[in-house]
Amino acid sequence: MALGQLLVGVLGVLVVTGEYSSGSVRATLAVIPDRRLLLAAKASVYGGTVLLVGEAVSLVTFLAGRAALDGGVPRPELGDPGVLRAVLLSGAYLALVALMGVGVGAVTRHTASAVAALVGVTFVLPALIGGLSGPAVARFFPTMIAANSLAVAEPVDGMLTPWAGFAVLCLYTAVLLGEGARLLARRDA
Repeated sequence: MALGQLLVGVLGVLVVTGEYSSGSVRATLAVIPDRRLLLAAKASVYGGTVLLVGEAVSLVTFLAGRAALDGGVPRPELGDPGVLRAVLLSGAYLALVALMGVGVGAVTRHTASAVAALVGVTFVLPALIGGLSGPAVARFFPTMIAANSLAVAEPVDGMLTPWAGFAVLCLYTAVLLGEGARLLARRDA
């Protein structure tokens, strides 16, 4: 999951910042002058693609992991309590991280700073804050939400419930995309 979120997040950043670094954003904006529509289209296409691929990968990895378990270990079924939810929310989590990458890219318009911000918030800060404060604050970071709420059949004590964690991630995504759209509409290319 960690490698997947890093990959889709960085690609989400590049969906927006790639045009700025190459200068092709001017041509794109000449064709689609409504910048909010442009960002919504990019987010829809990339987010939808990652959602489909993320769900497929989550299901395949669940089935592969289940097949790898030997006879002495209980083998989970998709019908077991919490299992299907965990598989589906794992794929949805990847799509939300991808959209966060698009939002951060729109906010910064610079690849290196957007990647640094995304990696810092998803990997570095949770480790630092989790070590200092325990789960009280760290449980609100995306990686902690995925590892302890979304992608597990039984959420970890002291962490957000799966649906509360999903709602927090949706809120983060909406804020980043909203701020990206606002700044994109106000700034020059």
